[in-house]
Amino acid sequence: MRSLLKHFVFAVAVLFIGGQPAVAREDAPPTPVEDWSLEKVQVIGAALYRQDAAAAVASDALTRHFRNRPPAGLIGWIVVDEGENQRVRFLSQENGQRRAAWDVLVTSGGAGPVEAAVDPVLPADQLARFEARMTAANQIGELRCAQRYNAVVLKDPDSDDWLVWLLASTTDPNSLILTGHYRFRISADGHSLLRRDQLSATCITSDRREAARDGQLNALVVSHIVSPLPVETHVFASLLYRLPIYVVTVGNDTIWAVEGAKVRRSHVQN
Repeated sequence: MRSLLKHFVFAVAVLFIGGQPAVAREDAPPTPVEDWSLEKVQVIGAALYRQDAAAAVASDALTRHFRNRPPAGLIGWIVVDEGENQRVRFLSQENGQRRAAWDVLVTSGGAGPVEAAVDPVLPADQLARFEARMTAANQIGELRCAQRYNAVVLKDPDSDDWLVWLLASTTDPNSLILTGHYRFRISADGHSLLRRDQLSATCITSDRREAARDGQLNALVVSHIVSPLPVETHVFASLLYRLPIYVVTVGNDTIWAVEGAKVRRSHVQN
């Protein structure tokens, strides 16, 4: 059974990734991550991508606004849902207090203008959102798979907790990062770490140019051992790279097709 599964994985890897999984290093067997339903994985994965994309275009707008120099006093940002739109709030610190400094409204058409925050006082939930981000950042430990990590903060739909991700990222458009992400469960006030999940066991980065077959990259494949289902960062990566990702969950010998925000069971070995 396992030999057949390994044969399938190898065949897909050669077909889609040129046989170069680029595993940076093996780690000790990781702790299983918090168990989520497939529905939650899909919904949260899409929300991850949506918020990360909003932060990216808003950050580019801020950079252009300040002529390629970060504004003085910038300490980070949060993203707040406003119906179909998202408001990216860039924060500063004044007399030890975190405050809103600039706002960028992101719509389906992209980032709007950079505007000075009308009211710099952050509502309690927005302040807690940023505190949750900082609590997670202080708990990551050694950076495993990237020199830079992007943060995403969402409210857990099943509790009052915050969920924070530190997503391994790169500025190289040819690098496809599939693993190395972290998920944190943070208390409602943003100050207490409740759980830290390492969402992969290895570092896997592929070069888009080397992975392409006949000049075209059709899909990606990755093995996964920390949960019996794909996780939300597989959905995020599929949306980000606009590619299907085949996830092999080794523990139950199942192959899943992650196609954007949809995850389906593709193959099971008997």
